[in-house]
Amino acid sequence: MTDDTELSRQLTAAIRATEGVSGVYPAQPILEAAAGAVAVRLALRVPDVLVDIDRADDFTTVSAHISTAGERPATETLRRVGELLLERLGAEPSIRGEVAVNVKVRLVEEAGASAVSGLA
Repeated sequence: MTDDTELSRQLTAAIRATEGVSGVYPAQPILEAAAGAVAVRLALRVPDVLVDIDRADDFTTVSAHISTAGERPATETLRRVGELLLERLGAEPSIRGEVAVNVKVRLVEEAGASAVSGLA
């Protein structure tokens, strides 16, 4: 059985390795993410735990925020990441019941420059 910290670490690494993904960001609300950044700086939390896993009864919600490379359509990258997460979660024995996956784009990185994108 994988604990949620280790599962988040594994999912974060898998998302980073997905073609079209140029970054992974904390999925928590901005104030919680800021507190997390301070915790990382103080070595209270590791920086590779970015995918949020929320369990309630027989329902698991997994959220990831990414940036995408401009060479591929952001929608295609979102779909790939969503499918990857569903596949990984389906093979994870600690996940029981229904699963919801949320993937949002925070930034679309164009060749040589960055442009802010609307959240998908």
